[in-house]
Amino acid sequence: MTTHRYERRAIVGDFIRGGFGLLLTVGPVLLMPMVTWLAVAFSAFAALFAVYLFRTWLRSATALEVDDGGIRSTGPFGRAIRWDALDALDLRYFATRRDKEGGWMQVKLRGDGAAIAAESSLDGFETVVARAADAATRNRLALSDVTRENLKALGLVAGAPDGPMPGGMAPGGTAPDNDDRMGMR
Repeated sequence: MTTHRYERRAIVGDFIRGGFGLLLTVGPVLLMPMVTWLAVAFSAFAALFAVYLFRTWLRSATALEVDDGGIRSTGPFGRAIRWDALDALDLRYFATRRDKEGGWMQVKLRGDGAAIAAESSLDGFETVVARAADAATRNRLALSDVTRENLKALGLVAGAPDGPMPGGMAPGGTAPDNDDRMGMR
């Protein structure tokens, strides 16, 4: 079993940014007289920073445990997904610049009635994604083109092979064209 946590440097930076934003939005509301609409706007931004800080705290308190049986998220809202029950894998890249040089990835896994998400600032992120990709291949999951491209960027291949899957479903969850099954075009 391997245990993965978010990089301390990324978490500390997020806490600093969130705290600074909260201070800049709550401070004026508490210390300065404001017209109502401005106080509401500052309060709304303060609420956003508070949610950001809460999500940062959740990431700091969460660890992912990966073994041959599945993946578990430990912490305040722990969940578990067995690899043989994995029914969705979604890997996205979020660019911070137009040239796509800066950015991060996020993987979302679903199965067993649970969902687990992780960002690329997680220590061993590539290992977690590789294990999920192996499970997706074993489970013959149909993956989106975006997920396939992002897996390829990590040097991985996963999902159902091209062509119909058992039960007559084509990759992507659609039924193949009846004309194709009958040899007609």
